[in-house]
Amino acid sequence: MWNAPSRRLARPWLLALRLLMLLLSPGAGADWKLEYSAPTPLFLDRSYLFVSPNRIHRVGDPESPERLLFEGQIAPNLFFPQLHTGGLKAPHGEWFLSAVFTPYIRLRLLDLESRPVIPPSYIPKLTFQVAHLRRLKEAEGRAHNGRGLVLAANFILGHHSNGQNGCFFANQTGVDPHCEPKEGEPPLNEVTGSFSTNFLRGELHGQYAFSVDPRLDNAWLVGGGSFLEFNVSLGPGGITDEQRRVYGDGNAGFNARVERIWKQHRFRGEVALSMPFGEMPGQRATVSAEVAAHPYWGAGFGVFARYLHGQDYYNILFLEKVSLWHFGLVFEVSPAARLRLEGVEEDCDQAEPR
Repeated sequence: MWNAPSRRLARPWLLALRLLMLLLSPGAGADWKLEYSAPTPLFLDRSYLFVSPNRIHRVGDPESPERLLFEGQIAPNLFFPQLHTGGLKAPHGEWFLSAVFTPYIRLRLLDLESRPVIPPSYIPKLTFQVAHLRRLKEAEGRAHNGRGLVLAANFILGHHSNGQNGCFFANQTGVDPHCEPKEGEPPLNEVTGSFSTNFLRGELHGQYAFSVDPRLDNAWLVGGGSFLEFNVSLGPGGITDEQRRVYGDGNAGFNARVERIWKQHRFRGEVALSMPFGEMPGQRATVSAEVAAHPYWGAGFGVFARYLHGQDYYNILFLEKVSLWHFGLVFEVSPAARLRLEGVEEDCDQAEPR
């Protein structure tokens, strides 16, 4: 059932449309302000640096399987000025409109004599986000300090490639796009093969907070999200017909997460599932589970452990079946810092929109 887009996959877009209609309603559309120095980051990519005890397999590599020395996922979120209206205590809560550019790169360093970095994954993307934050009320209409809700929809334009110019299939010779024979067959050229696609992606996220103390030092948060991604051939670097046949038309999936904030230390657990569709032959789903601890004194970084089973996520290695453990550092750094002169904090608060 995953080898073609289903009507069920379109249902999340109805929720996104309703969210947008609510955003444009009179009650939510007043008094928009620009935030320049400290925008609010919600449901965006994290950066990781980690090691793994598992080996990396690549067809065509005489040293395969190779031990992974370390891997990095570099994903800084660069905000354009963020629009927002309302506030946490306002009747309609607070709304955010964000545009974020993420120069996303994955790097693998293998434990060979020359310590080579194999062709990276380049995944730059532009995210447009609509997000809503509000306190929840009791049945009698009285505000309750201990509960809240966050909803968001992300609309993403992106590109994914590995920067190589070799032929896509291992039985082809030449340089892309002049490869012989023209109709190649798997296995793929996983060492120097060219891989490239543009993609459109939609995401829906929700998170419920409870047992929140007034100073936000302690809380429980539970939530999840879903996504639907389509590979497109439009524009430079778009997917080719031969790659689409093997890689597929896109991916769909969901995740669930729980987080405990205790004395401003954060402990997080998350599970995720993704599945390609439109590929021939059909590929298996990929599942992952991650736990992380973000100490308050870490100011944005923490430690994590993750298990991943299914397809390899590293560009042209997507036909490789993997069971990987990851251990290392995770970074969730604020997009900006506001500097204030001593003694004028109150004046700054009155002058700035946030």
